[in-house]
Amino acid sequence: MQARIHHPRDDADGQPRFLHISWLYAQDYCEYQLYLDQVKGVEVDDTPAMVQGSAEHRRLEDEFLAKAEAEYTFEEAVEESQKTPISSRELYVEDRSLGIRGYIDELVLNPEGFTVIDDKPVGRTGKVYPSSKHQVYGYCMALKHMLEPDEQRPITAAVRARGSGRIVWSEAFDAKAEKKVQRLIKRVHGLIDGDIPFKSATQAYKCRPCRFFDVCDKRIQPRSQGS
Repeated sequence: MQARIHHPRDDADGQPRFLHISWLYAQDYCEYQLYLDQVKGVEVDDTPAMVQGSAEHRRLEDEFLAKAEAEYTFEEAVEESQKTPISSRELYVEDRSLGIRGYIDELVLNPEGFTVIDDKPVGRTGKVYPSSKHQVYGYCMALKHMLEPDEQRPITAAVRARGSGRIVWSEAFDAKAEKKVQRLIKRVHGLIDGDIPFKSATQAYKCRPCRFFDVCDKRIQPRSQGS
């Protein structure tokens, strides 16, 4: 059953400073990208790929909402999912103890467990890079924090090829994955707080499609043919 699940976001003064979970993707791809965006506040246009991705994201969300059959609070959905499968898109999740928050592309809840799905553009090889996995782990971490301590159903992290419905990677969110994402979250906090120096990408193939390419002082130019 497709349903809208509401979990309120509190932006009142006095709330902890949050990192957006999508920054875990940027951290693995290029930390200096985070520096230019979140520390320096450099404003640049989105790339055509980003514009296309946002449009596809909105289309999927609109289609999902048009078919939604019910509406729940998060707590109600968790309880109902013990009896029947429920799926929802754009669910807000947060973990205040770790200072992270974000929106899950799709969450599937059923009597057997929870599946956190992130939609990503995937090439013909179907390869899923660590940056995408780290972002999904972040959503899983926040979801786990929101569940009751006695919830025993497992959480699965998954990446889906955007627009295809095809799951190209899935993995149990176990203790190993949890420890890994906690280390990454701690590192990103350290980066943003100025406690850790930002590392820049070392591969030209990462630099060229980056929206900060023209203004980045760390960019790597691709080698010219014959050099």
